[in-house]
Amino acid sequence: MSVQADLFAPEPPRAESPSEEVVAIIRSRLEATLALVKSATRLPWTEPLVIIREENAFRYGKDALPAEEGARLWAEFDAELDRLYAAERDAAQSPS
Repeated sequence: MSVQADLFAPEPPRAESPSEEVVAIIRSRLEATLALVKSATRLPWTEPLVIIREENAFRYGKDALPAEEGARLWAEFDAELDRLYAAERDAAQSPS
């Protein structure tokens, strides 16, 4: 049995775009995080949950920015994480 949507139900609330002030704060945080990973030779975070939190914060924070800017920052961040994960793998495989 299928259920038909109520045509007279109120529309679900739409997500509002963040204010320019909030966008500026998010941009600043993403740029600081990007600078941190670009300057690092190893992952700057040691706890797996912190790494996940930082990656998720970047992934979702970029969505508050204009699409092209968010995509560019994400591509840079993702490339830096790939570089740092490779450095971690190399360090784990090399004899001490």
